[in-house]
Amino acid sequence: MVFTPLPPARSGVASYAAELLPDLARDLPVVAVVAQHRGVPPLPGVEVLPLLAYRQRPDLWAWPHLHQVGNSLDHAHAYGAALRRPGIVTLHDPVLHHLVEALTLGQGRPAAYEAALVAEHGEAGRRIARRRAAGLFDPMLRFLLPLHGQVLARAHGVILHSRFAAGRVRRPGGPPLRIVPHHLSPAVARFDGLDQAAARAQLGLPARGPILLSLGHATPAKRIDLVLEAVARLVPAMPDLLYLVAGAPDPALDLPGLLARLGLQGRVRVTGWLSEDDFLRHARAADLLVNLRHPLAGESSGALVRALGLGLPAVVDGAGPAAELPPAAVTWLPPGPEPAPRLAALLAALLRDPDRRAAQGAAARAHLRRHCSLEASARAYRAAIADWGGGRPAAP
Repeated sequence: MVFTPLPPARSGVASYAAELLPDLARDLPVVAVVAQHRGVPPLPGVEVLPLLAYRQRPDLWAWPHLHQVGNSLDHAHAYGAALRRPGIVTLHDPVLHHLVEALTLGQGRPAAYEAALVAEHGEAGRRIARRRAAGLFDPMLRFLLPLHGQVLARAHGVILHSRFAAGRVRRPGGPPLRIVPHHLSPAVARFDGLDQAAARAQLGLPARGPILLSLGHATPAKRIDLVLEAVARLVPAMPDLLYLVAGAPDPALDLPGLLARLGLQGRVRVTGWLSEDDFLRHARAADLLVNLRHPLAGESSGALVRALGLGLPAVVDGAGPAAELPPAAVTWLPPGPEPAPRLAALLAALLRDPDRRAAQGAAARAHLRRHCSLEASARAYRAAIADWGGGRPAAP
């Protein structure tokens, strides 16, 4: 039993599960439980049930349960199931405060939010909840109080994607942890024969000039504002530079205001949400990816894994999960003051050095394809099910 979002949900975890589950179904019976069944494409070997149908199938309740938990409402049913029916949890994001907030305050239930904080942080949590009710709240508290403790307390075992994420949740007496790197999507291999010129032509992008790329849902945490500041520093020396924000902008990110303030309206294109194929075409068309996070919550970027697997060089954080990648495969932006000029210098050096970009991209592609295959991920899940799930379930 796997509680998870699946496409058409616009969630990286949905895509991850849609790739993983058919591989598991080669030698295990697999039933996926989704919040809503409408529009979910068939997955080979996988039975897909809406949550209500699962509740009417007691023959499934004794099966090992896997919960794919992330930090958005797409994962609300998996989060609830992880609390009600303990099993194996894949914690895609160690910070669940945003999800708990949406399920409580977002539904007009401040008492439930207070109860969640009290359950993990006692009287200190109660004071924070009541100060928030009075209008006093620092958004950084979401990252300092991740609210994953109730899920961990019930889990038979927890799968995470990085040592950094494991360090955020490891605790004395806690559940066993296992690191399974985020797998490389099989869809990437379909684009091996597409060169940059053809990708640019298909997308209507300039045939010449450097293209800088950010991939995925454009949220404030992805430091788009910092990248824009760096781009503004580069444009005088690189007047043909184009920055692509290839994803849907979050309402909390004031992109029009940032572009106006920095005078970048003609240097930046925002695509909105992309299909998987167009997502990968943009990675093929670009010269360089920027993939940053602040604060560092501990999630691993599926967009970064795809881009690196295609051989696109990337600038990433010098701390957190991305810092665990080989130094030959990425360029790190170290933590520290005044990041905009430091980032601009890194971008300028890479954009002016095609040989360095090619070598870095080749190293990234080789690493991802050698160490992050879907088959390796599925083997790790089978081992976790054998160790933590009571062995292979009987088919219904």
